[in-house]
Amino acid sequence: MNNERNWKQTLLAAVDTITQPLIAVLISFLLGAVVILVIGKNPLLAYGEMIRGAFGKQVYLMNTLKRATPIVMGGLAVCIAWRSGYEAMGGEGQMILGAMAAALAGYYLPLPAALRIPAALIAAAAVGALYSMFSGWLFEKFDVTFVISTLMLNYIANYFAAYLCNYPLRDPEANVYQMQNAQTGKLGPEAILPPIAKGWVHWGFVLAIVAVLITWFLFKKTSFGFKSRMGGLNPRFALYGGINARKMLYLVMILSGVMAGLGGAFETMGSKSRYVDQMIFSTGYAWTGMVAALLANMNPLGTLAASILLAGLAVGGSTMMLNMDIPLEVCNIIEGIITLFMSARMIRIVAGNHRRRKQAKGGSEA
Repeated sequence: MNNERNWKQTLLAAVDTITQPLIAVLISFLLGAVVILVIGKNPLLAYGEMIRGAFGKQVYLMNTLKRATPIVMGGLAVCIAWRSGYEAMGGEGQMILGAMAAALAGYYLPLPAALRIPAALIAAAAVGALYSMFSGWLFEKFDVTFVISTLMLNYIANYFAAYLCNYPLRDPEANVYQMQNAQTGKLGPEAILPPIAKGWVHWGFVLAIVAVLITWFLFKKTSFGFKSRMGGLNPRFALYGGINARKMLYLVMILSGVMAGLGGAFETMGSKSRYVDQMIFSTGYAWTGMVAALLANMNPLGTLAASILLAGLAVGGSTMMLNMDIPLEVCNIIEGIITLFMSARMIRIVAGNHRRRKQAKGGSEA
């Protein structure tokens, strides 16, 4: 009887996990259709144009996958931290510093051509990991809430990178009057992630897929997922089980920061060929990655699919705007509604984790 009850509860939880994101997406597209009707356009034709602009031709699909690449990495950073009970929201800052580190390593390090790309990727991963570890240190030493510390660290990273980009590291050869934003020196071809094939997306997307598979394997096929979650939600109980909660905290934050830092490096080395001021902050890659992770209920494979969907929404929206004279803000409305629904889920996760930590402390004190 108990086994049957547990089976039903598991099934209902799985259905609830899948249903909520689908309802959120459906409602957002329905409300978007209402807006399209109000401006006098046909929603079916508009959405058809959006789908065609995102996936209809190879060039459109490649643009979508290119845009999805940093979103996937930002989503993985969220998956790793949040599945472990740490509500870190610092992927944006880590991505910014990772992008800047890749630009500097690829441009300034006097290395042979064959080592330029690995060195830039390692630099980005290391900087992202260190910045992520700092938020973990604040949590461990001073009990600073992850949500607060990581949000503040995002702004520090953005303004620090903006200072570097606008002053000491500004490209001296760039024409200031032709630049919309300040930028670092352009990377040489030996430091740029090449396309997989002619007309295809760059190798950063392939590396992102590898990162997805590694993350999935860690949480599904090893004890890392259990240990990290136990260490995040009930460190004192974890100690009784032989789990070093402090070690797991830093391992989780390092892995999360590595993913975010590499996401910034992929954008620098695969799309921009340099660091451009505000190129991460203004595009919202990290926040879109968080929405993708929430849509997928922190599942790495689902995060990949959700990231491509959200990237297609942005890329296809541009085509819809050009071909049907529909404002791009319609796509922003759709994405904003999805974000609103997922924010409700985020608040519920944060509240639940806080409640479990409080109960764990109460139990240990008793």
